[in-house]
Amino acid sequence: MKRKKKNNNLAGAIVLLITVIVLFIAGGFVWLNRYEFFPALIKNGVSVCFLGKNGENKIIKYNYVEGAKQTRFEFAIRKLMEGPSEIQRIFNTYSEIPADTKILAIIQEENKNIIDLTPAFNTGGGTESIYKKLNQIIETVELNTEKPTYLFINGTQTDVFGGEGIMITQPLTKNSL
Repeated sequence: MKRKKKNNNLAGAIVLLITVIVLFIAGGFVWLNRYEFFPALIKNGVSVCFLGKNGENKIIKYNYVEGAKQTRFEFAIRKLMEGPSEIQRIFNTYSEIPADTKILAIIQEENKNIIDLTPAFNTGGGTESIYKKLNQIIETVELNTEKPTYLFINGTQTDVFGGEGIMITQPLTKNSL
């Protein structure tokens, strides 16, 4: 009988130890991703436009550290091009911007900004996809700067977009489409 009691105590101790380890790992995960789980914690953030379950705009806020090597505007555009995180994807957040789109340059002058992207940005999807990806850029720009911002593809300002030939006006605004 005593032997069974020792085994029960040992089994209970193992279950308790495993529970503590799981809680510790889960707590660490939440702490490392606290800004994604609790966006209200972000005091100095930039806003990026991704898309939600039904294609609606889903604004995600990211913590920005003052004095970083990049400006707030550049940080926001880089986050947009990275796309949503794995956690955000679990919660039905996605981007129409092709994953192979790269930033060639982000130029910030006193009176304007230029975002220069690779031709990959101008490919893929139909008309709806093109409107959504342009909307993501326009919304992110408007949330993070008041300067006129121009979209370039491979070093050239673009006024006709995608294989469908969608005309856009520049600088980028909600009226560009």
